[in-house]
Amino acid sequence: MKLAAICGAVLGMALLPSSFLAAKQKEQKAADDKVWDSGSFGIFVNGKRVGTEKFKIQQHGDSSVTTSELKMQQGTYKASQKAEMDLARNGDLQSYTWESSQPKKEECKVDTKDQLLIEHITPADQKPLDIQHLLPASTAILDDNFFSQREVLLWHYLAACSRVSNQLACKPASIPVLIPQQHLSVDATLQLLGHEEISSNGVVRQVNKVELTLHNPQQVVWMNDKSKDSELRWVLWVDENYRIVKITVNNSNVEIVRDAGNSPVSVGALSTAPGK
Repeated sequence: MKLAAICGAVLGMALLPSSFLAAKQKEQKAADDKVWDSGSFGIFVNGKRVGTEKFKIQQHGDSSVTTSELKMQQGTYKASQKAEMDLARNGDLQSYTWESSQPKKEECKVDTKDQLLIEHITPADQKPLDIQHLLPASTAILDDNFFSQREVLLWHYLAACSRVSNQLACKPASIPVLIPQQHLSVDATLQLLGHEEISSNGVVRQVNKVELTLHNPQQVVWMNDKSKDSELRWVLWVDENYRIVKITVNNSNVEIVRDAGNSPVSVGALSTAPGK
């Protein structure tokens, strides 16, 4: 199976002819419940762990659903948040929900209407308001501190890659991005940087590096107040199973590392290389 097919499966199973639906009911149910990746990312500032994102990326009927739970603490600051991103079979956004219980109770829901993404916001003062963005449903959600969402975007990017001399070959790609917590839209560019050997959780491994650049963002993540760069550049280290194992951020002291012992349930599918 090629990664393009995997990505398509993450977005939703292809439609079956009606004559096959009954015969494929059991197989479809099993596919609908498939977990593509799950685990947790540790968030580190100056080498000290300040937070954890627990996540699951799962096939769910005609959609893929990415659920995340974030817990952070740095000094007296504490944050507790949840997010759920629902994508249609073609990768378009169906809905996104972000909820915060700490430090303030807030909520943001994003849905689509024609060529608009509409944020339904309930801020700390509990006075609802809507913000409309002139963005298509194909826009990627990359919310602050939810790094599993970057992995989903990465899979779509890698699905268009090929292999040359057993190495990934990918062209740069651009995509519009919405950052709901900032109520901000930016343009993003992904580019394969090459192959590298790194040590992660005490294990030396061969990985590919992919650069994710957000152009002219207002801010990065809450703990990064040092960056003066007009472009935010994330470097994603990607293992042979197309999982993110580490992320770094330019001009910052922030590092995100996948916790040891995390592995995708569907290892056989995700470890398949892109087609030639």
